[in-house]
Amino acid sequence: MSNRTISGNIPGAALVPGIAGLIPFVCGAAAQWVSLPLLTAETGLKLAILYGAIILSFLGGIRWGTAIRPYDQGRQTLEFPASVLGSLAGLAAAFLPPIPALALLIAGFLMQALWDVMSVDAGRLPSWFGRLRMMLTAGAVVSLIAALLAVIVT
Repeated sequence: MSNRTISGNIPGAALVPGIAGLIPFVCGAAAQWVSLPLLTAETGLKLAILYGAIILSFLGGIRWGTAIRPYDQGRQTLEFPASVLGSLAGLAAAFLPPIPALALLIAGFLMQALWDVMSVDAGRLPSWFGRLRMMLTAGAVVSLIAALLAVIVT
């Protein structure tokens, strides 16, 4: 799939694993609402929170990588520190009770997506990346909201 694209101009090599990466979010949220084999509600909640923390950190790593590009020093002064905020938020979420943890992850994913789309608009990232990030953010955030609602109502 090297140069092939799927869903518009999003490279298949990015889209397929990106969509597969939503599976833990969906399973973690689904376990809050229905009985799943091998996944209790408690384990599903841990899965959603810890996987969310890992992925938020991963997204920060992408941003660190983009900061390496030859920007002016002022741009790097902003990009490098900001790129670790997702990792710190994810770490905090891993130690918080479920409701604030899920709320923090939801906010973190939405802010990361906004930053990514703004970077696409500014020409610092390819246009397909913004579309991919919006799709994947929607899947992650909807799943995290579903898990949050389950925790609130139970």
